[in-house]
Amino acid sequence: MTLCICLFACTAVASAQTVTVDYLLAKVVSEPDTVPYTLTADFSTRLNMTLSTGVVPIHAVGTLVETRAANGSPRVRKATITRLDLPLLVRPFAGSIRGILTGIIENEQRVGEFVPTLDIFIDEDRGDGRYVLGAVRQDIITEVMTKYNQQALLKDQTARRAFAKWLFAPSQRQQIVRPGSPYAVRTVIDDAGVVHQLTLFYDWGHVGSRLTFVTIAGRPFWREVTSDLSSEITGLGRVYGTMVLQVTNHCYNCRPR
Repeated sequence: MTLCICLFACTAVASAQTVTVDYLLAKVVSEPDTVPYTLTADFSTRLNMTLSTGVVPIHAVGTLVETRAANGSPRVRKATITRLDLPLLVRPFAGSIRGILTGIIENEQRVGEFVPTLDIFIDEDRGDGRYVLGAVRQDIITEVMTKYNQQALLKDQTARRAFAKWLFAPSQRQQIVRPGSPYAVRTVIDDAGVVHQLTLFYDWGHVGSRLTFVTIAGRPFWREVTSDLSSEITGLGRVYGTMVLQVTNHCYNCRPR
């Protein structure tokens, strides 16, 4: 009975949305403006890295180049660190730390990469043009629906999203914790498909990013990014931390902003 009530209630909430989850996902995975461009900027980043001995502050500055070479080609970022300030304790690991920082900047995790493997729903309409999307891995939803003898609904997208929303709730989430790729995802996007926050849930914890933008020639570019860090460094083991990246002196096609 509880499950049936959940399915009815979740479906009713979804149908009341003036903006559908499919509309938002189409915005996220598409590139509405594919005109070639080059953006250069300066960045400054501070990483507070947590070790067994305490928190170690790391500071770096450098340059960022973001390009799209041709219509339809993917956006590419290149980060060059020109100065890296490290405490004495972690200077032997400078190469690994430099690689971690540039990797976070260059290899942005995008919601579109996860869409094919998730059952996604609108968790909240914030009323300011932004929406909170929740998602659970499809294999987990299939497993749970089978457990509750709902095999007849396995290909029903509305039912799968209702199950995902039910299981994503904090009171139920322990049922879906699994190893491997993120078992759940939470993101905040606007009605233009711009991602403002992304959180990935793993069996060992969660990591996420929070982003603010500057708009240049109608395009959003990073102004500040706060990212959680979890990485393995040989000699240090798994390290955690929070990185704050500030981007300034944007120059779009050599026109300074």
